[in-house]
Amino acid sequence: TKDKPYSILGNSVIACTPHHPLTLMLILFLKQTYYQKRHHIDVFAVTGPVMYTKCLVDCNMPISIAPQELLYPAFHFVPNPDAIDYSRFPNCLMFQFGYTCSGLEGYVKRRNRCKAAHTCPFHAKKRPLDSIRRLAHISEQELCSTIPIALTYLETFAKSAPGEQCVLPLEDGVAVLVTDGDLAQYGRLRAELPGYADRLRGQSWDVLLFGLEWSTGSDEVVLFNVPPGGRPRNACVFGLAINVARARDQGLLRSALAACVTDKGLDPGPLFAAADRLSLWFAAEKLAGSIEAARIWRSMPVVHKVFSSLAQHTPPLHFDDHELHGNLAKGMVNGRLAFEMTVESNGGIQFRAWNDDNSPNCEMKTNGSKVEWMKVFYNHQVSFEAQGKEIPS
Repeated sequence: TKDKPYSILGNSVIACTPHHPLTLMLILFLKQTYYQKRHHIDVFAVTGPVMYTKCLVDCNMPISIAPQELLYPAFHFVPNPDAIDYSRFPNCLMFQFGYTCSGLEGYVKRRNRCKAAHTCPFHAKKRPLDSIRRLAHISEQELCSTIPIALTYLETFAKSAPGEQCVLPLEDGVAVLVTDGDLAQYGRLRAELPGYADRLRGQSWDVLLFGLEWSTGSDEVVLFNVPPGGRPRNACVFGLAINVARARDQGLLRSALAACVTDKGLDPGPLFAAADRLSLWFAAEKLAGSIEAARIWRSMPVVHKVFSSLAQHTPPLHFDDHELHGNLAKGMVNGRLAFEMTVESNGGIQFRAWNDDNSPNCEMKTNGSKVEWMKVFYNHQVSFEAQGKEIPS
């Protein structure tokens, strides 16, 4: 990899014949060094590419190195895997995402998918949510545990014939599937969904989508019937409720749902395209501005909770002026930079704050589920420091 300060091996893909002596050498080397170094040296140096480079390249061992464009086409720090344009790498056989350094634990938890959920040893015993009412108070962990199986169950239902036993749990003939764990971050939307479902029970409807609309100029949660050709311009869908028992056209419903299941996740396009033949509703939490801005303002209480709970410190989050640059926010007091905060799509937060004399006040970095590191300063010195702490609930 030539995107490090010095060129080192990429160890994502290793191939060798059985019982190869170099593999044995690496195992024995790790056995002697791991426990002494792991708590003092970064993982990439102990068990990762630096270790492989020192043992194999620096020692002139007989190895073959595959072309970088095949197995490592771009740097592995990728906080948002959805933003990767794979067409830029036509020769690559795989793409590497740095799970730890990119903070992808939260992303995987909210977007994971098992394509064999019915037979998978881990997911076979799990079932989708049995009631839309549970969404109002469900924990993020419980919600995200249903994400990997949702699309498989939706696909199985969509391919079944009308009249067959339904594979989806039903409450009063209605099934609910959550396909994106980002729903956990939008408590107002989740709180309204049970009431919206009750409002629809007295009407003829087929599918209720729930998700997000941004750049709307308003900040509210709404329910509306989608007219033909009425797909919102800036919107994403977190899941759907299906009126299995009372759908007007079971064949059309199933064919539209089947077309929504793609390799990249749930594509609601076929449902919006069928809005002239299906009774389609959309429950949306509207954001006045961008998603990035909303994430920033919603992350400020997390920053306060981390410092107050773990360090008994109050971070300076007040400001009289601010700037937004994508996912970066800068807060100013009397023209002085008081803090800056970056919020990634995976929930990761990086925060730094300064005192009135521009000395450091505090700083931290989270990956969506854990505090990777945090520091509090007093008189230009570190007065509190922590790593690997759980984010307080």
